[in-house]
Amino acid sequence: MKISIIIPSYNQGRYLEETLRSVIDQKYPALELIVIDGGSTDNSTDIIKKYEKHISYWVSEKDKGQSDAINKGFRRATGEIITWLCSDDLLMPGSLHKVADHFSSLPDEAGLIHGGVVVFKENKDVTTDFGYLAPSLERYISGMAFSQPSAFFKKKYYDRAGGRVSEDLHYGMDHDLFCRMALVCRFYPVNDVLARYRLHDDSKSVTRQNEFIIDWCKTFVNFCRNAGWEKEYEQLCAVSPFREAMNYFHPYGFTFSLPGNTDRKKTLFYHLCYQLRALYAGGNIKAAKKIAHYLKDHYPEPWLDNEKLVPHIRSRLKWPAFMLLLIRKIKGAD
Repeated sequence: MKISIIIPSYNQGRYLEETLRSVIDQKYPALELIVIDGGSTDNSTDIIKKYEKHISYWVSEKDKGQSDAINKGFRRATGEIITWLCSDDLLMPGSLHKVADHFSSLPDEAGLIHGGVVVFKENKDVTTDFGYLAPSLERYISGMAFSQPSAFFKKKYYDRAGGRVSEDLHYGMDHDLFCRMALVCRFYPVNDVLARYRLHDDSKSVTRQNEFIIDWCKTFVNFCRNAGWEKEYEQLCAVSPFREAMNYFHPYGFTFSLPGNTDRKKTLFYHLCYQLRALYAGGNIKAAKKIAHYLKDHYPEPWLDNEKLVPHIRSRLKWPAFMLLLIRKIKGAD
């Protein structure tokens, strides 16, 4: 089973060699390794040339950002299974063999598997994250239910879901792709830790948290409009602070039908909980309170009690905003 790994990179020379080694050292016999460099001005091309014999294709040229680079790589990919690995992340030893074994044992409708990642910073492991352990379709549509480096998927379903990463999304393009793919195939969580996800001062997940949730909101708005979920779209417009996302629309360009038992109310609930967590983490207390009040007024209390971090956030939001912000500043985000 051929597996294609795309590594998009730009001026990540300090991490790139370790990333390349994590893929090459898999010793996977049917590997297609593609590196798309955005015209780096550091030592990236020297590192790429060092491992050139292990790389199926590489290029270093100016591009329009990470999403463009990923698309360039996928257009070159010929593997049955594909994914991308950011140039500061790593594959766990033996991951590709495990991925191939999982797909070999699953039915053809299995289009994507996702496992766990070790989150680390400065060579120190912070946590192991599997996302949601048994995500439903509603969860996959509403936001990122798993970490992107842990995901591997079949190219035929990627093609069926549009065959592209949205190039106008620079932070949440993975959720947009996986939302579309969830409409045309089945996702399977697996119990293996497949990747290591690096945190550092320049990483997007550290410096651009607000942009991620805006892109997730755009993705959910786009889904609602493509799926004809007018009521849910209107409800989202009424409560979300991300006004710039509300007019986002790109026709999918493929047909899909949702299962008849898809819970539209719960899908919106999950998405609003993503927004609540992001707003609270970002210190936007006023907007977080608005969503918290909406959730309280429109959803059953057991849903709220069982949603990740929501009970803690609701409890903290009872405090005056100035006091909450002061305590968060003193103690760090909590």
